[in-house]
Amino acid sequence: MHSRVSPLASVVLLGWVIATSQTILLREALAAAQGNELAIALALGQWLLLTAVGSAAAGLLPRRCSRRFLMAGALLLGPALFAALLIARGLPRIFSLAPGALLSLDEHVLGVLFTLAPVCLVGGASFTLACRLPGVAPARAYLAEAAGWLLGGVTATWLLETWQPFAVAAGLSVGAVAAAALLAGRAWILAAVGLVAVFVVGQRGLGSIESASLAWRWPGETIEASAYTRHGHVAVLLRAEQRALFEDGHLALVLPERQSSEELAHLALLQVSEPRRIFVARGMGGLLPEILKHPVVEVALAEPEATLAEMEIKAADPATRQALRDPRVHLLTGDVRNLLRGTASPWDIVLLATAEPSTLLASRLLTRESFAEARRALRPGGVLAFALPGAENYYSPELVARNGAVYKALASVFAHVVVTPLSTNYFLASDAPLNRDPVELARRLRERKVTANFVDEYSLAVLMPEERVQSLSDRYRDAAVAASSDRLPTAYLHDLLVSGREDPGRVASLLRWALGLGFWPLALGLAVLLVVPALLAARARKEQWPALLVVSAVGFSSMASAVLILAVTQSAMGALHHLLGALLAANMAGLAFAAWAGGLKVRLWAVLGLGLVVPAFLPLLSRVSTQVPPVVMMGALLVASLAAGAAVGIAFRTALASGTTPAATYVVDLLGAALAAPVIAAVALPGFGLDAACALVALLAVAPALALAIARRR
Repeated sequence: MHSRVSPLASVVLLGWVIATSQTILLREALAAAQGNELAIALALGQWLLLTAVGSAAAGLLPRRCSRRFLMAGALLLGPALFAALLIARGLPRIFSLAPGALLSLDEHVLGVLFTLAPVCLVGGASFTLACRLPGVAPARAYLAEAAGWLLGGVTATWLLETWQPFAVAAGLSVGAVAAAALLAGRAWILAAVGLVAVFVVGQRGLGSIESASLAWRWPGETIEASAYTRHGHVAVLLRAEQRALFEDGHLALVLPERQSSEELAHLALLQVSEPRRIFVARGMGGLLPEILKHPVVEVALAEPEATLAEMEIKAADPATRQALRDPRVHLLTGDVRNLLRGTASPWDIVLLATAEPSTLLASRLLTRESFAEARRALRPGGVLAFALPGAENYYSPELVARNGAVYKALASVFAHVVVTPLSTNYFLASDAPLNRDPVELARRLRERKVTANFVDEYSLAVLMPEERVQSLSDRYRDAAVAASSDRLPTAYLHDLLVSGREDPGRVASLLRWALGLGFWPLALGLAVLLVVPALLAARARKEQWPALLVVSAVGFSSMASAVLILAVTQSAMGALHHLLGALLAANMAGLAFAAWAGGLKVRLWAVLGLGLVVPAFLPLLSRVSTQVPPVVMMGALLVASLAAGAAVGIAFRTALASGTTPAATYVVDLLGAALAAPVIAAVALPGFGLDAACALVALLAVAPALALAIARRR
């Protein structure tokens, strides 16, 4: 006879395995998409959809075999996770990509589908099967699963964030086998599993799998170094005479990048008559040696993370390593915006060696709020400078809109802005007039006895031709685009469209179409899509459809809140990688609390209100993000994530109390959440901004509110 505790203990273990697996696989999806956070939203949507399919399919299995199917699913989880990691790493080879090429959206969606399917289908089925075990109440199974997910979030954040994924997968496989052992009522198997785990984890085979799979990610490339840090996976690739540094698959730095480093450094420092104190973000690409050619007395080099800085130093060219030994140079680690915000004495020059805004992480350094922080850190007459890709002659409308969004954000903060033409646009900004005379700039270059390979009187004349400089500035100023900001990342949106021009696939076409929709058509379409699953799920008992619609709407609201919380977290805190698990843990803690507080009586009207708490709170939180200490901001975001999880848990229990079945309730919750993840991240947030996205979530409460009103009248 099986004990009553064992099934729930197994559900906790399975929840822990699946939650930790989710964090690992989301990070892999991010790397496969070269750091574009849209990948997280697409993967979340597919995860929830596949989980819903697994849950619905489990309801068709014979009830008497539920324990056996649950045991089989637990035993399959470990191999499924290993297969998922191998598929994620091998996507470039599966789709025969050239070195450095980006997966199309079609390829990414299909690849993530194959990656997630085994784990998600088993995870979705496990809840339905657990609810069908003798003596297991659905609410208790829900609490056990939520507790496991909470433990998974904690594990992924504070214990395993710098571990190799295959080592983590080996440990999770042990947990899954332990869950099967508990279901079998033979706890002695746990001891055997522990011995096997020590043997497996101690073998060098996991390291070999890691090395081989990384080679699949960059076929034909030479990987010189690889490490897992709190900010993600870092790899250094050797390419001819240069080294390319990738962060979560995104090209972050080329070492050295001589021409652009020379041009950016000298264009900026020549603007100031006496450049003394220089702040430079990510200057390992060649900026440091050029800066030290000027009469500077202090150079602060800002890097996001210590381990990352060590890898960059090892990969840097000899001139940069020599410059790092100069007593005028000191290294700072931490988020660039926070470091600028904490400036005690003003800087003469702030140089940002930024990548183009192809990710929200890169985009956050090119927003109105970021420029305002740089302006506060500069002395009067100081200069901010950075570079973005431009074009020799033809500027596409999308390119003009992307760089124009950055230009407008810059011009909203600084009184004077200059942007150079050609293939690289150098942006210079100050509260004092900027010098555009190449003769005067060349005179300062000679006075300081600065020698450079790519910058002299003639190259300065080519870089800053008066008519083209003015023409490009006018073009960016007149672009029909809003200034890029933390709450409205228009530069990121139009970078998506720039890359979308080269992607003729169906998903890219669908994304372009959705981005062209207005606010109200999108809201109406989403309302219809929330109603349909509730009607289908309640076809056997039609009186249940208002309650199921509320669950679907709260599922949408909660997942939309989670996506928006991730966006606000990244804009306020920087790199998101090490915070994913913490936010997941907070969300699951809220869900577990709601499942535990079974005696709490809440009406469906109140449940809708709970789902709107976080969307109403986020715009205000985003506005004060630059005015409060990071620890306070992170605490507020964790509370918001907890509240979003609690809303889902209360909605689930309230619907069950009104007579809905666990399987139908679970499925409509997942479908609502699966709809929210890609729509909010790919369309509403970049297209309308944070405030409008939160308003959209609030409006979608209207449909279930009308349903409740109709049901009450009947």
